[in-house]
Amino acid sequence: MTVHPSTRSLSALAAAGVAFAAYPVLRGFGPESGLAGAELYARPAWLLAHLLGMAGFVLAATGLAGVDARAGRWATWGAFGVLPYYGAEAFGLHALGIRVLETGHTDMTPPADLFRYEPVALTLFTLGWAAFAAVGVRLLVLARRADGVRRLGLVLTGAALATYLPQFFLAPAGRIGHGLVLATGLLVLAASLSRSPVRGRQVRTEALAA
Repeated sequence: MTVHPSTRSLSALAAAGVAFAAYPVLRGFGPESGLAGAELYARPAWLLAHLLGMAGFVLAATGLAGVDARAGRWATWGAFGVLPYYGAEAFGLHALGIRVLETGHTDMTPPADLFRYEPVALTLFTLGWAAFAAVGVRLLVLARRADGVRRLGLVLTGAALATYLPQFFLAPAGRIGHGLVLATGLLVLAASLSRSPVRGRQVRTEALAA
């Protein structure tokens, strides 16, 4: 069965919204060293949260391609940049946490920072977020030519993507709130595709012309 592109974009945006809302909530927060850090990493919710985050990036890129070809392309580049880092956090730190709890050797948690600040890993991660920030700016520009529900979705999603890297330095409540803003934007964008498919094609045509 062939899935219409607008339906695929709508579904991807909606699923990405759900993933980004759940990701910071399930991740959990607390000290990330010693036994407390190991307990945080070893939680099944830590693994699930990061898997949802990775799925969110891929789904967002797929969905945004149906809103604007350039934004979708840049988001794909961004996903390629951040996914290796997220994969290491999801699987590597989870395994590290389990091992610390098994052995009681809490001196094993410092290697987490050795990975996080490794130059190549950090460079790829930063470049990925630079691409997502460009997507955010692109969506905010498109919002100026949109109206109603579409404009709201573009503004919320654009603002959240443009500020995704800085939000890592917020308190837990701020990070959860940021995830909810991004989720709301993606869900509103999905709703705009379902309510106005003709207008959606017009926005994509205007974006390509620009």
